[in-house]
Amino acid sequence: MSKSSKFVLGALVGAVAAALLTPVSGKKARDKVKHTASKAGLDANKIEKRVHSLAKKGAEALGSLAAAAKSEVQETKTKNKRK
Repeated sequence: MSKSSKFVLGALVGAVAAALLTPVSGKKARDKVKHTASKAGLDANKIEKRVHSLAKKGAEALGSLAAAAKSEVQETKTKNKRK
């Protein structure tokens, strides 16, 4: 990837982050991201699908981590009771 490509990608990521981190409603934030993506010549629907996919994977991973942590806590409590 060339330096200019990296710069453009970084600028786009920064713009999306800025749009998402501003204190506005979810609808307005999504509209800002779609507008920024269309200005950059990107397919907003494709980006939205990818974001939803990543959010779903993240939620699943978080759920698995929470279940593992709960199991570990239960196991530790059981061990401590035996002592």
